[in-house]
Amino acid sequence: MDIDTSNKIKEHLSNVMERIIERRCKTEPFSEEEIIKANPFGFRLVPIEVWKGAKFERSFVTTLGQGIFEQLAKIIAEGTGATAENQYNTKLRICTWRLEKIDEILKALRENRRKTDWGQEVSEILSLSNERFEEVTVKSDLYICRTDGTKEYYSFKTVKPNLDQTERAKRDMLRLLSGDSENKVYFALPFNPAGEGNPYKEAGFTIPFKIFDLDQDESVLIGSELWNKIGNNEDTYEELLSIFNQVGGKYSEIIRSEYFDI
Repeated sequence: MDIDTSNKIKEHLSNVMERIIERRCKTEPFSEEEIIKANPFGFRLVPIEVWKGAKFERSFVTTLGQGIFEQLAKIIAEGTGATAENQYNTKLRICTWRLEKIDEILKALRENRRKTDWGQEVSEILSLSNERFEEVTVKSDLYICRTDGTKEYYSFKTVKPNLDQTERAKRDMLRLLSGDSENKVYFALPFNPAGEGNPYKEAGFTIPFKIFDLDQDESVLIGSELWNKIGNNEDTYEELLSIFNQVGGKYSEIIRSEYFDI
């Protein structure tokens, strides 16, 4: 990515970290009394630093949710020359047979009456056509229009999404394809909880596999595959990790001194 894109990401991450530190150190500082009240037994068994660290970690994880990753993805996509937008609404006119088929497939997947097969599912849906249509709107976490006119739609989820989240994402993705088969649609996970380069299934979290084959479906992008796709460059993921390292180096020292008093 170019220097301008890198600087925008650093600025965005710095603003996020500033908000977290402001909250934890000033507006809602750590209180031993609250821990004693909430967990009088546990408080007496481990050092207070454990509780203090856990408090900060919860704030950090909550703030660094999928929304932050969606915003970073927008910055990266724009850095390639594409136009991009978060929480983008797409209005579609879809024939009723296709809409019914999508619901039928998802119901069968949830009830284990069929195995997920993205290619087969898309083929079944697009083979249907009738003269009755419905207007539907799909909201995408990230929309990208490339310089060649290619339209990409991303559904960002936490790295361990529940079944309902996964099903809603797939319904939206299949609707986007039903409305225009040229659309590119992706189920996006910011990183692989099993470790980059490993099969997702090794994370021991199998719930989403009822809806997607996270290790095989071409519509699923995880970790480096996701970021390199958005950045249109095979180095984007590593460059993004490097930026996180740089920003983290600065704020780790601030957190140690201002939050942990060390």
